[in-house]
Amino acid sequence: MENIIGKNFNRNKWCYSLGGIGRDMIYTLVSTFLLIYIQYTMKLTIAQFSTISVLLVIGRVWDAINDPIMGTIIENTKGKWGKYKPWILIGAVATAVIVILMFNIRTFTGWGFVVFFAIAYLLWEITFTMNDISYWSMLSSLTNTAEQRDKITTLAVVFAAVGAFLANAIIALAVGDMVRFYSISSIGIAFALIACQSLTVFGVKEDKLQQSDGKVTIREMFTTIKNNDQLLWVTLAMFLYNVGSTLLTGALAFNMIYLEVAYDGLLTTILVACLGVCNIAIQLMYVKFAKKFGRNKLLLYSTCVLSFGYLLLLLLGFTFIPINIVTICIAAVFSFCGQAIFYMVLTVSLVNTIEYNEYKTKERREAIIFSLRPFMAKLSSAVVQLIVSLVLILSGLYSLSQKITILETEKNDFESEYLMETKEQQEEYIANISNREIIFDDELEMDLMEINLLEEGMIFKASRRADARKANLDLYEMMDLVVFEYNDETGRYTMDITAAADAIFADGTTSMRVILRLGITILPVLFILGAFFVLKTKYIIDEEMYQIMIDQINADKGIVIDVEPEPEPEPEPEPEPEPEPEPEPEPEPEPEPEPEPEPEPEPEPEPEPEPEPEPEPEPEPEPEPVPVVEAPTSGKHARKIKKEEPVVEKEEPAEPIRPKYDITDTDAVIKKRYKF
Repeated sequence: MENIIGKNFNRNKWCYSLGGIGRDMIYTLVSTFLLIYIQYTMKLTIAQFSTISVLLVIGRVWDAINDPIMGTIIENTKGKWGKYKPWILIGAVATAVIVILMFNIRTFTGWGFVVFFAIAYLLWEITFTMNDISYWSMLSSLTNTAEQRDKITTLAVVFAAVGAFLANAIIALAVGDMVRFYSISSIGIAFALIACQSLTVFGVKEDKLQQSDGKVTIREMFTTIKNNDQLLWVTLAMFLYNVGSTLLTGALAFNMIYLEVAYDGLLTTILVACLGVCNIAIQLMYVKFAKKFGRNKLLLYSTCVLSFGYLLLLLLGFTFIPINIVTICIAAVFSFCGQAIFYMVLTVSLVNTIEYNEYKTKERREAIIFSLRPFMAKLSSAVVQLIVSLVLILSGLYSLSQKITILETEKNDFESEYLMETKEQQEEYIANISNREIIFDDELEMDLMEINLLEEGMIFKASRRADARKANLDLYEMMDLVVFEYNDETGRYTMDITAAADAIFADGTTSMRVILRLGITILPVLFILGAFFVLKTKYIIDEEMYQIMIDQINADKGIVIDVEPEPEPEPEPEPEPEPEPEPEPEPEPEPEPEPEPEPEPEPEPEPEPEPEPEPEPEPEPEPEPVPVVEAPTSGKHARKIKKEEPVVEKEEPAEPIRPKYDITDTDAVIKKRYKF
């Protein structure tokens, strides 16, 4: 039986994987940079920023709970486009619209912005969930072999990493002009999402045989999740891993560079480049690594490598090893490479639980199973947002960064043609800085004072008071460090706030650096080690177990496994008949000497007719059957006969193809067999 999967595999592999570029670009924009955008472009008090942090956590938790429900809706979808493609397209378009609004509407301030953010973020969670679950669920309908599964999963993850890398590299350059840069970037990334996902929707050809049929109820959804023990363990490991790995690649890493190196977008882009190169290079090599070492060894090796990287990062600046962008990238390379391999093992392990579910229950339930992936990703993101917010507030770094927010917003207003239409207005603004007048309104000054007083009074009262006063630059003194340049082409001035921002971060305290460093080194290692021990002790689907499951699933479906064509000795008979008939006729020349007496009758001319009857050697055909009957005791014929007989016997019973394991007691048999 020829499978459609094989025909369309190469096409599906590329159309499906390329679609992930736009997805991960927009996901990175929101998950990684939304908090940075708010921190450095919105004038919010600690109370307002804390409220937004809580809303992020609540939104992520609610969306995580809602994911399995969305998976059930997808499972029950019927139509000519199948159950995945409609939701992929609808989710992509709706997500693009929400993101554009989220990063371009700035008419709300203070608590008004908090309300607007709550509504926009809720809509983002809903629309992206539609796309995310349906996209990853489609993966299981593209292949059902371990080798092809590894290939397409690897390529999909590689292009997802490409999308994340592009978004990180582009948006990281926003430093010094964040308001305008985020506005333009959000529009471009939104269109990239629609284009990439359209390629998946219209380019992928699914195999309908690989999709489960039938309606799924909410009760069946929870039953599927509860009964698939391997799925539960993998999702727990994925939750722990996502929390640990995101802390280094998110807002805390950027804040570390701003605080300890420089407020320079190029430096953060270099760090992002290390992340992208490591991820793409390692993931491209994953298939080879998996064949050579196996997933269990890869899991151990990756954990050791990433732990070393985090340890090195912890020591930078506090030991003889200096902290700069070079040493940070060296430590990050070890961490990123280890995490890339770890993530690939996790992704393949999650996909394999679909076959495990079919192996035990005869049902695949791809959408429900894959709904747990975004469930854990969003739940872990909620925990990450909570940790990041706590680190920023407890360390006092958020209060320090609010002064950068003032610089960013002043730059945006100064260069805006809507607020300052003429060059003369800009020159008046510059003059007022020296005169200390009409630059900041009373509300802005009160906001900054409130930020400092709250920060001073919330934590470390005794020790933080002096530090706060030291870091509290006067607003006009901050502006004295700003550089203005006149552009002859545009006829307008531009503002460079880099020097002023560096001066503000230079007043950061030791406690800020220690708390921030612990948050991006010790915490990640603890979470990832937890994921390692869960997989090592509870996950049992290795390569051999996976093949056992596939054999039984195919046997249950009546699919003839292509293992039978392996008796490729059939091409061997071609050379066999050639050498065998040649040596066997060799004994035939023995009767040939009989015609030798012919010379004797030759002297007698008359008896010539007598030798005519001698054509009795016609029995020559007899030697032909001789090799077929007498040769079985030796030579290749005997082996051939022995092989042919059992082949005929094997064709009759189909049961030998089935594994010897009983589905009803799968866990006990598997654990006994593999001693987990």
